[in-house]
Amino acid sequence: WGLGDEARRESTDTMASSEEKKLDLVIVQGRSEDAERATIPFSLAGASATKHGKSVQVVLMFDGANLAIPETSEKIVAGKPFDGNLLERIQNVIKAGVKVAVCKPCLMKRGLLDKKLIDGIEIISGLSLLQYTYATEKVLSFT
Repeated sequence: WGLGDEARRESTDTMASSEEKKLDLVIVQGRSEDAERATIPFSLAGASATKHGKSVQVVLMFDGANLAIPETSEKIVAGKPFDGNLLERIQNVIKAGVKVAVCKPCLMKRGLLDKKLIDGIEIISGLSLLQYTYATEKVLSFT
C-alpha cells in the first residue's frame, strides 16, 4: 500500500489485531495539488482493510472531491515511497473492499456532478456521512 518495508513492520507490530471487523472512517479533504496528502489516506485505508481486517470507508470532501475524477487522480504521483499514480491506488483499495464515497454538495460546488467518477465511487449526501460517523470506531481526517 505504498508504505516502506520498515513502516510496514512497525505498523504490523504496533497495531492490535481484532477478531471482529469495525468500521474506520477516513475523511479526505485534501487538495489535488498536494500529491502526498492525497495519497497517504488511501495507503492507510488499504493497509487497514487488507492487513488488519477493518471495514473502511473513505469519504472525499471539499477539494478532495476532485480526486474522484479519473483524469485528476491519474495525474497525481506522490513518488517514493509510493508506487504508481493515485487513480491506480484508489482502484486498488476499492478492489480490496474499501468503500469510497464523495460528497454530492462538494461535487456540485465544483461543477463536477456531471463528470464521470472513478468506477466504484459512490455519491453521498451529508446525512449519509453523519450515518457513517455513528457506526464508526475511529475517524481520521486529512486536510
